[in-house]
Amino acid sequence: MSTPDHQAESKKNHLWRRIVWHTDPEVHPLGPHHSAEVYCCEEANGFSVWYVRKLSHAAQRSAGGVDNGDYLLAYYGRDRRDDAITRAVQIATGAATPELQIAALDELASHVQKL
Repeated sequence: MSTPDHQAESKKNHLWRRIVWHTDPEVHPLGPHHSAEVYCCEEANGFSVWYVRKLSHAAQRSAGGVDNGDYLLAYYGRDRRDDAITRAVQIATGAATPELQIAALDELASHVQKL
């Protein structure tokens, strides 16, 4: 899955990334393209953990009541790179199915800042 050109330069500098779920390009070659992902990236003054939610409002996966968008789940200082990556891995790999993982991410997102 490619990164859109309009995305902020800081968000292109992924240290770790996991796509939790995405539409199958074999089934939908021309769209719609939906996904949920978690990534850790280097920012100007530290490291951040993001949840990017781009899900269909009609899909069962989006039943969490959280809008699509970019959610800043955590921020760490310059000396805490490993902590940021560890946190991203923990929150992106905790559930057994994509539906449960998205529900857990939506719960986290409901308490943080949407950008």
